[in-house]
Amino acid sequence: MQKKYLVKTLFIALISIQIFLYAFMWFRLLNDPSIKTMDFISFYTTGRLIRAGEYHQIYNLDAQTLVQNQVTVTDSSPLIFAHPPHLIPLLALIANDNYVTAYVSWTVLSLLVLLICMKLIHQFLLHQKWDTTSAWFGAIGCITFFPLFISLLGGQDSVYTVLGLLFWMFGLLKRKEITAGLGLALATLSPTIAGALALPLFASRRRASIWFVTGMLFFALYSFLLLGYQGIKDFIYLLDVNSEAQVYGLDWSKMYNLFGLLIRSFPNANEEMIRIIAWSVAGISILMMCLWWWKKGEEINISQIGIAVLLGTFTAPHLYLHGLSYLLLPLLGIMVLLYETGKQTIALLLVPIISTGLIIILLLIPNWDFNIYYLLMLALFLGFLFLGNKTANSIEDNKS
Repeated sequence: MQKKYLVKTLFIALISIQIFLYAFMWFRLLNDPSIKTMDFISFYTTGRLIRAGEYHQIYNLDAQTLVQNQVTVTDSSPLIFAHPPHLIPLLALIANDNYVTAYVSWTVLSLLVLLICMKLIHQFLLHQKWDTTSAWFGAIGCITFFPLFISLLGGQDSVYTVLGLLFWMFGLLKRKEITAGLGLALATLSPTIAGALALPLFASRRRASIWFVTGMLFFALYSFLLLGYQGIKDFIYLLDVNSEAQVYGLDWSKMYNLFGLLIRSFPNANEEMIRIIAWSVAGISILMMCLWWWKKGEEINISQIGIAVLLGTFTAPHLYLHGLSYLLLPLLGIMVLLYETGKQTIALLLVPIISTGLIIILLLIPNWDFNIYYLLMLALFLGFLFLGNKTANSIEDNKS
């Protein structure tokens, strides 16, 4: 009884520290001029263009530059909006004349999505035989994951991608093919992570794949009707710019993926050669996952899903700190495996301890910022190998 009390007390203390620091950083940003240089300005730009009826111009660089210069009163290069147009109606809804008010409104919408994620995780943990209190604690710990807050702070849309990935993951584990397929279609807000996960899905779950394609056809038709032919051309051009050049706010050396690691490790190396190596590793990892998932077929488990997300995140061509929000899925997988093997205390405290540690490192030892996330990804990968085998052996022992 005393142990449970101590665990709950520590959990509440860690969550309280995180929420206090998150609130402090967010409110401080509202009065900081740098708010107009955050990622949100690209989303705000799109919303303003839609409000003006310029649907076909939202991926036009000149139009984006014009709107952003009106907000920042500078002639600097714009932070380009190169995201699929899934959320454009929401952006139009919040993009009023006051930039800060629009930012607050977008944060509120993102928090609502985060609460939906919390409820989904809670239901999933109950399905995994967690008791009600532990399931709530686990869900609350998950949505306070530090990269998710960074996404909210910057005004990014990563929480919507995470929502889609959660639907995809839970759909696969519960054999709800429609949920899995349409969830991954929503996650195409981040084409790189969704693409890395779609191919293994095609290799293993045909019905879920059909629903994924159905969702993608819907978004394709919606995009064409919204943007028109020229708008689609502009979108493809921006995607090419995003992948080929360090312009419009892009900086490969600040990425948390394999590409960024190689760029920082070998600053004098040929960038094109580094790109080829990084993309080759990404292709090999996707091929390996396809073969593994094809072999497993309908028996995909939480370890295979977690490792697929890990590899897809690490080898993604484009990954800043907010994109590390996708690591929530592998973390959730490790939590479930820990709980199944009798380590309930570690399962409950895992994400709060990791998040608090990430905040402390960012504030006190910023030079460790990149390396700590690579270590986290490595630890998660090894955790799946160890705990996954342990759980499998336990199941076999129970059968015998």
